[in-house]
Amino acid sequence: MDYIKRVLCLALAAALLLSAPGCGGREDDGPDLDPAEMARAMMDADTTLPKMVERSSGDDGGEDSFTYLSSLDYGKVDAYFYACADAGTAEEIAVVKLKDKGDAAALMESLHDHIKSRQGTFAEYDPEQLPLTESAVVTREGRYVTLIVSKKSGLVQQEFQKFFQQDE
Repeated sequence: MDYIKRVLCLALAAALLLSAPGCGGREDDGPDLDPAEMARAMMDADTTLPKMVERSSGDDGGEDSFTYLSSLDYGKVDAYFYACADAGTAEEIAVVKLKDKGDAAALMESLHDHIKSRQGTFAEYDPEQLPLTESAVVTREGRYVTLIVSKKSGLVQQEFQKFFQQDE
């Protein structure tokens, strides 16, 4: 009889453990932030940025514009904001909000591929821009990933981090 009780208790405990992740709904993905608001604050942090052309998930053709930045399946993106230098120089700032933070590594790899592609272009057409692309920053917080190509990338990255420090 004690054996049956132990087996039953273990089975119930296992069932509780397996069902626990379903109780809380979606995994905590951190704060719900607006990528456009974040990117604009980040751009304000670098006063040396040239005039920037802006694209976002809210634009007509937003999905097509995203493919320039990343090869990640657009269905994994909740929202994004991307700005690049209007004059064709290397400066870029992007913030991508993913639906699932588990896709962040794939997005980061894709952004590194984007940087390599830009380096190839600049090596041929404007070698003076290469140092800026070589110091590009790709980082993440939860389901938010950012690309920073800027002369003041440290300040811009700090501005990105501020959005998550305020939530703590």
